[in-house]
Amino acid sequence: MLAPLLDRFLYRRPFEGASAERYERAERPAFGDLDDRVLDGLDLGGVRRLLDLGSGPGTFAARARARHPELTVVELDPSRRFAATPGRVRARGEALPLADRSIDVAICLSSIRHVRDRALTLRELRRVVAGRLVIVELDPAASVARVAAHADRLGSAILRRAFGPLVVRTAPPARAIAALAIAAGFTQRALRADPIQPVYVLELA
Repeated sequence: MLAPLLDRFLYRRPFEGASAERYERAERPAFGDLDDRVLDGLDLGGVRRLLDLGSGPGTFAARARARHPELTVVELDPSRRFAATPGRVRARGEALPLADRSIDVAICLSSIRHVRDRALTLRELRRVVAGRLVIVELDPAASVARVAAHADRLGSAILRRAFGPLVVRTAPPARAIAALAIAAGFTQRALRADPIQPVYVLELA
């Protein structure tokens, strides 16, 4: 009962104010080298435009640019704080300011759970993505060890204790997101669990 209530009333919104500051300072760095592992699993040969939807403080986008300087990385985020950085655009997933089939690869890294309407967001992504969509999201089925790999990096003792039961276990499972994506017109290509962090990587085309 608790998980769907927290999901609907607490998490389906962008980070603002103190929550944005806490995410940038403590929570996003706790993912460690996840960005590199995600990039290692992507074949970006021939890719010209990559969309980072829900780019937050720009961590993944910066790493993608560093490793693939030939890429044009488009950063969209609904948060006033995060979108205030030059080069980012403030936009909601439900209304992407992009032309049809203008993106080769899109990624949602710990962001699909924060959009209010996931089905509409996935339909918008289907409209703008010509190639692949990669969703990296907290995995409610993650082992205790994988949860601890993230929680142990959080600075606050309160955050460390709350992370597993109130953040990871209440995240949308891969099967639910995959079902919405398939209904939006995507085909599931692969699903794998990250070996270290408590996330799954869902690849769609």
